[in-house]
Amino acid sequence: MSSKGTIYLTVLALGVFAYIFFFERHTLDTEQRAEREMRLFPEFDVHTVTSIEIIRSNSAGVIRVERTNDQWQLMRPIYPARSTAIENWLSLFTALHRRAYISAEELQSQPGGLAAFGLEDPPVTVTVYQGQQKFRLRLGAKTPVGEKLYVKQVGSDGVFVTESALLDRLPQSALDWRDPTFLRLAGLGFDRLSVRAAGRDFAVERDAATRRWRLAEPRSARADNGLLQELLQQLQDARVAQFVSDTPGGDLEPYGLQTPELTMAFGQGTGPVLTVEFGRSPANDPSLVYARRSSSPMIVTVPRQLLELLRAPYTDFLDKRLIEFAPGEVDRIQGRAAETFALQRQANGTWRIVEPFDALADRAFVQGFLSQLNSLQIVDRVKEVVTELEPDLPKYGLSPPTRAYILETTVPGSTTNQPLARIDFGTTNQSEKIYVRRSDENSIYTTRLDESLRLPQAGFELRDRRIWNFTTNQVTGVTITINGRAYKLQRNAGGKWGFADVSQGMINAFALEEAMFRFGQLWSQAWIARGEVDSARYGFTNPPHRLAIDVKTDDQARTLTVEFGTKSLSAGPYAVVDLEGARTVFECPFKVYDAYSEVLRSLTATVGTTR
Repeated sequence: MSSKGTIYLTVLALGVFAYIFFFERHTLDTEQRAEREMRLFPEFDVHTVTSIEIIRSNSAGVIRVERTNDQWQLMRPIYPARSTAIENWLSLFTALHRRAYISAEELQSQPGGLAAFGLEDPPVTVTVYQGQQKFRLRLGAKTPVGEKLYVKQVGSDGVFVTESALLDRLPQSALDWRDPTFLRLAGLGFDRLSVRAAGRDFAVERDAATRRWRLAEPRSARADNGLLQELLQQLQDARVAQFVSDTPGGDLEPYGLQTPELTMAFGQGTGPVLTVEFGRSPANDPSLVYARRSSSPMIVTVPRQLLELLRAPYTDFLDKRLIEFAPGEVDRIQGRAAETFALQRQANGTWRIVEPFDALADRAFVQGFLSQLNSLQIVDRVKEVVTELEPDLPKYGLSPPTRAYILETTVPGSTTNQPLARIDFGTTNQSEKIYVRRSDENSIYTTRLDESLRLPQAGFELRDRRIWNFTTNQVTGVTITINGRAYKLQRNAGGKWGFADVSQGMINAFALEEAMFRFGQLWSQAWIARGEVDSARYGFTNPPHRLAIDVKTDDQARTLTVEFGTKSLSAGPYAVVDLEGARTVFECPFKVYDAYSEVLRSLTATVGTTR
């Protein structure tokens, strides 16, 4: 084959490919073409429809809807339309099929002509506007068999037979296509909501920066944002039960709207956006109330539940949380209770106790403490407004407070901290509640006493639970003192145990190794007390039951000592160690003490009964 022939065939193949790619693949197949040819209006495009007009012969009214910015609106009177119903009808219109066709010649031969098909004076005429084009249809009678419909397009000679749903799904009146939504809040720009009713006036405002609601009237206070969002959602979900009157005139007394029972106003800044008035109930249905909106003169009925929701006292919309903050923003914690203490967040995210001693804090304890603060709930509002000069503060134990917790955050580029929140606790009342106050509010509240007592009273309660940290190979000796007798054991470089003096008894080396391993990771089940310890309360005897462990690390020898008392609530015994220069009582984990008990049992013949 010559090179010219090869080039020709190549060009031809590329041409065929291009035709298939750009034209053939976009054409309809046989089945699709047949389906298209069966459609009554194959060129109809539902997306370009701008308006629909419906005229019924038995009514003087004309139903007209227009689409603007993808929203349907009734024009007589002007009112939002039910878009879903209209779109569904248009989808049906698009899919109409030509089930049969009666030509002009057949119509002339038919007795009665168009009247025989209900088209001489049709019950319904529908006009659909699609840009510059319009489809005007006369909808006649239904076929005797098959529940089809006779339809004549104005300007054509014949009559089509198509689906009767085209007529069935048309509205009987404009009411059928009215949007039943009572309030459209999604697109309503507002940052203020006020409610006016007899003795129930209040207003809330939304902060532009935080997007959170606050009570603005009758006083400034934190609002329950979750509850307000639920209220707004219920208002958004409310549906009109009945459209009562489009033009009520000036006499609103029959509806209880001359002097509304309640007025709700949405505002933006100082300007009004939408006002809603609620009146009385219809005589035959107490579950509904009359209402009207400033956006429309018509009067409707809505569920009475809306009125009752808005009639709630403003205190129902106040934030029930005693204190609120973002735990991640807290960089410093101060406590003033049984002692004054402070914790500081470190650069690596850990916490340290910095007052009255220096020690690593337990992250879980700190997070639990902040979570407890955040979850405290207001039980009662004892007094709405109180000043620092009033005698009520000492009366409630709040001047000075019995306890106080202060949370601060670090200010970037500054050496000072900025306060986040402060909460003061006072005295208890007779109903297991405690008086409490926020530093940024002028009210006195109560909260549950039992929940407040779970908050730390001293810094050591937040200390890292790890007490010791050494390995078994770093242990050189152990001294056990119990029932007034001391037993000294030593561990040689090979890891073997023996008595260091004339002590006698059986050494369970395996139990001793296990016990040293567990004591090397000794931790606190719970911190109990620090400083002056009530020995009798925790069962610390004299002479004591004491375990002293000799440890050598980095050529430095030290002795770690722990004393044991009676059984605690967590099954292990109370124990006391010296930490940060003070005797500190904690609950020794049961598994740690149980391993140690095996060592004591091996000395039973000499030691006797163990605790």
